Amino acid sequence: MKKILTSIFLISLLSGTLYSFGQLNIQSGSSLAFKYFRDKEYKPASTLFYDLYDVTKSKTYYNYYVDCLLALEEFKDAESFVKKQVRKNPNDNSFLISLGYVYKKWNQEEEANIQYNKALQKLKPIKVDINNVANAFITKREYEFAAKTYKKGRELLKQAHLYHIELGNIYLYQRDFEKMLREFLIGVSIDPTNLSTVQNRLQSALTQDIDSSLDPIIRNQLLNKMQTEPDNFVLKELLQWYFMQKKQFQPALAQARSIDLIKKEDGFRLMALAYTARTNQDFETALKAFQLVIDKGSETSNYLKAKTELLETKYLQLNEAKIVSREEWESLASLYDRFLKQNKNTGQTTKAIVQHSHILSAYLNQSNQAIEKLETVLKNRSIHPQYKSEIKMELADIKLFANEKWDAILLYSQIEKANKNNTIGYEAKFKKAKVSYYMGELKWAKAQLDALKGSTSKLIANDAIALSQLISDNTTLDTSYTAMKVYAEAEFLVLQKKADEALNKLDELIRNQPAHSLIDEVYFKKYEIYLKQNKLNDALANLEKIITDHPWDSLADKALFNKGKLLEKMQNSSEALECYKSIITDYPDSIFSVEARKRLNALRN
Repeated sequence: MKKILTSIFLISLLSGTLYSFGQLNIQSGSSLAFKYFRDKEYKPASTLFYDLYDVTKSKTYYNYYVDCLLALEEFKDAESFVKKQVRKNPNDNSFLISLGYVYKKWNQEEEANIQYNKALQKLKPIKVDINNVANAFITKREYEFAAKTYKKGRELLKQAHLYHIELGNIYLYQRDFEKMLREFLIGVSIDPTNLSTVQNRLQSALTQDIDSSLDPIIRNQLLNKMQTEPDNFVLKELLQWYFMQKKQFQPALAQARSIDLIKKEDGFRLMALAYTARTNQDFETALKAFQLVIDKGSETSNYLKAKTELLETKYLQLNEAKIVSREEWESLASLYDRFLKQNKNTGQTTKAIVQHSHILSAYLNQSNQAIEKLETVLKNRSIHPQYKSEIKMELADIKLFANEKWDAILLYSQIEKANKNNTIGYEAKFKKAKVSYYMGELKWAKAQLDALKGSTSKLIANDAIALSQLISDNTTLDTSYTAMKVYAEAEFLVLQKKADEALNKLDELIRNQPAHSLIDEVYFKKYEIYLKQNKLNDALANLEKIITDHPWDSLADKALFNKGKLLEKMQNSSEALECYKSIITDYPDSIFSVEARKRLNALRN
């Protein structure tokens, strides 16, 4: 009762002052009206919206006032009010549509259609009028009448190819994909500037397409239309875009190559496709695309970039492969060496210099040769500071890999000093902190990591926070830091690609301190090592140790999610499905719950 009286008092106070106090009281009255509406207090909301409309004549307040009356089922009052607006505004057909909508909510379907048809009959050959009427129908979800409006608009304006995109949108709302695509294809064929709009709409449709019924419609209609319009480039672009949405990069490349040849482009389209294919680990398609750009000749603008990226793709392909021979790494190193001898411009080949040195050090046990190459490049005084920092970063990484920790720290410090407040400077500072961590200087490492929490690079800041938290969580009770130091040593061995020595170190930690808070991290590190070695059963066993023995520790949900992914990789979909179910039910607040639900749905389908 008290709440009702308060509402009545506020309404009477505001209603009496809306007219005299101008914009300030309209704003406060509007805020209160919308609050009542959100709280489903339609009676006080209706009073305020009526007064607001009376003062401002705003359609927004009008629509909310009518909605309040309909929510209160005061249909007679709504009819009377809307009829009054129709008489006052004979040239505004949206009021007729509003009246029809009132009748529809009143279950007077026939009378509703009469008003809707009146609005159609009164249409004028004016685009603004046609658009306003169509939008009014769309707002009321009267899609059939909205489509009729656009079609009649074509007739009135005597332009048969108007409103294809608008009609396509209406059919999208109705999920009539056949008609939607037909209109979109006509619209984009007539006006290629509609391409991005159509792509956005189709992206929305594909998201809603749970049963994949849209895929054959897009493919078939596009191919059929391309047969009737073989010289229409925009259709080829749309088909390429569609294949890329479906991650079908081979057919996408066929379309991209065709467009590139016909338009005599410089390969930019092929480069973009190659990058996307590579990101999705379709290395073969990426290599073909980069090679097509290279084949255009050295005079083209993307030639050198394509050669660099082709080598980078070959590196990533080997890096992701389960088993790689030394001969394969040697072959790639030779390709890099030949490329660098042919191209002496350090600014254009920095990425290749860094990657070549990395291969020599990490995969061919030639750290000294890699260091010598990088130090020779750095002696060039004309080298740009940015490229110098990138090369120096790789040199520091290799020095660390070769167990020359103090040299690495010195180089990281130089990079940090030369690049204050930018990403590479923060990265150097983070790597310097990690060297301290590997050396067992945990307090000093944590202090440096904490200083990085405010880094403008989110990725570096997150990594710094994670490592700082790891140190903090596992040294509070262990003041000697013994376990944490052993774990850090094991991580350094992993960095050096000494997997067996790292596993021995981790097993030693489990034997000596089986109840330490760090043990779940130890098992997860073992999982990562075994996964890298493609020893999937051993990797799975370590995840199960975390899930079984440490179900309430911070890594339990992460272990469960990775177990699900690993089981999928091992072709055990039924057990993977149970893992994802368990994350959703047992760890509902987990950061992995959303992705787990997606994977669960994918397995069920």
